[in-house]
Amino acid sequence: MLLTNLCFAGINATLGSSPSRGILSIGYSFSNDHISVNAHLPFYDSDYDFVGGIGVGYHFFGKTGPYAFHSSEWINGTISDFSYTTNGNKTSNIRETSRDINYWRLVFGFGYQHMITTYIGAYFEAGFEFYAGNGSYNTHFDVDKATLDNDEIRLPAGFGLVFSF
Repeated sequence: MLLTNLCFAGINATLGSSPSRGILSIGYSFSNDHISVNAHLPFYDSDYDFVGGIGVGYHFFGKTGPYAFHSSEWINGTISDFSYTTNGNKTSNIRETSRDINYWRLVFGFGYQHMITTYIGAYFEAGFEFYAGNGSYNTHFDVDKATLDNDEIRLPAGFGLVFSF
């Protein structure tokens, strides 16, 4: 059974903006194109040392049709901040602080993929995201400050192109 599932497999690459496939991904579909896994780059920001993720999806009808997905991404880096105090019009003390961050972004959602030809298709997906880090779960990540909070609830959506080999 496992050997049969692996025989009907394919490699795919995506380019777009999506919660489960990031801006660029390389994936593998098997079990007659019902199950897909990928490694992806969710976003790029030079302030972070590493941002990468993996995703898994279950395609109900194969390559064309609706699917459910889960994506897990690791955000790692050291963030430097400056704080200063003033005395009148003069700056009296400048202090640099740095902190290490290790956050996990988790997204669950649904999408629809349509293969235009055997090798080229398009997809749209939407999901619910939350973050694990600093000993708690949060619904919002401020990319500029590298902080987690519960000030917003985001339902990320995305679309892109898929190339199947």
